[in-house]
Amino acid sequence: MPNIITRYLALEILKSCCATVLILFIILMSNALGRVLSDIADGDVPQQALWPVLLSQSVNIFSMLLPIGFFLGIVFAFGRLYKDHEMVVMQSCGMGYRHFYRSILLVIVPVFLLSVYTSVWLNSQVQRSAKNSVDREKNSHEFEQIRAGQFNQSKNGDHVFFMKSVSDDRLELSDIIISQTNRGLMILETAKTGRHKTDEVTGDLFLVVGPGQRTEGRAGEKEYRIIDFEQHGILIEKKKNHQKQVLREKEKSPGDLWRSGRLNDKVELQWRFAIPVVLLLLALLAVPLSYIAPRQGRYGKVGYALLVYIVYFNLLAYTRAQLEAESFPLVINFWWVHLGFLLLTLGLLLKRNRGSLFSNRLVLR
Repeated sequence: MPNIITRYLALEILKSCCATVLILFIILMSNALGRVLSDIADGDVPQQALWPVLLSQSVNIFSMLLPIGFFLGIVFAFGRLYKDHEMVVMQSCGMGYRHFYRSILLVIVPVFLLSVYTSVWLNSQVQRSAKNSVDREKNSHEFEQIRAGQFNQSKNGDHVFFMKSVSDDRLELSDIIISQTNRGLMILETAKTGRHKTDEVTGDLFLVVGPGQRTEGRAGEKEYRIIDFEQHGILIEKKKNHQKQVLREKEKSPGDLWRSGRLNDKVELQWRFAIPVVLLLLALLAVPLSYIAPRQGRYGKVGYALLVYIVYFNLLAYTRAQLEAESFPLVINFWWVHLGFLLLTLGLLLKRNRGSLFSNRLVLR
């Protein structure tokens, strides 16, 4: 059972880390929302796919934020404890780094498991879901998006539709007005009813209307033609040549990456497992790094912490690029970077404890 000091430190660390992650998450999600809305305005992302795409962005940002958020959170928490001289009192009562790490582990173990699940499994799931939503909306049926009582433009821009009502199954239209321009020839059609039909041979989409009336003429000319018809079809959309969608590495499940023989897939799998390891190592490094001398400010080590994080992730990104270029052997992957920062943590602990990793002081119960 953790003692009261351990629980107090764990609570302080948890509050600081959650606040840091939340603030960074709000900032980055605001930027992500702006990018998604820009893509929607440009037509790259369908409007109906806004929430799936935004969800995929949020999970991806959250998984990448956990290491830096908890790293800075621990630095903030211990910085306040040093500034308020609480760490001095704890150490004078017999507490050392060994006891501080106990508080860290109470918080970091469940967060580490969450990071593993988010980075390895959940992120790829929501990425695939967002991709499927975008593809489904882009390839949606022409008549699945029409609205009764207002003018609707076809996807290719050749036709403008107006209908009084649409059936619940989106198949039957009533009181239809159709306008189109073909090489300067203006065509206006009115019909009582209409129904969409897909050609079984070609797969082209037609709107079959009738009975109705068709008026043809050119702007500024007196001659025009009126045709009464019982039924005829209007080509709305040519069949698209759908190709099998190829998933990107970040959209593949861990099982697919494991079974794949492609180098990029193997590197992606190693990268997903590297993120939780970064979280664990940065949490260990934050304890000795957060030491603040009596005359230093509360946030005196935040700059060093940011520098360490930037160097860490830049080395990981560099290693990933080299692995994908086959300049590094895959067996080494990201472990040389992790080992380097583990040695840095041990070096700081030895420096702070005057040659000993952990002090053997008594624990205040």
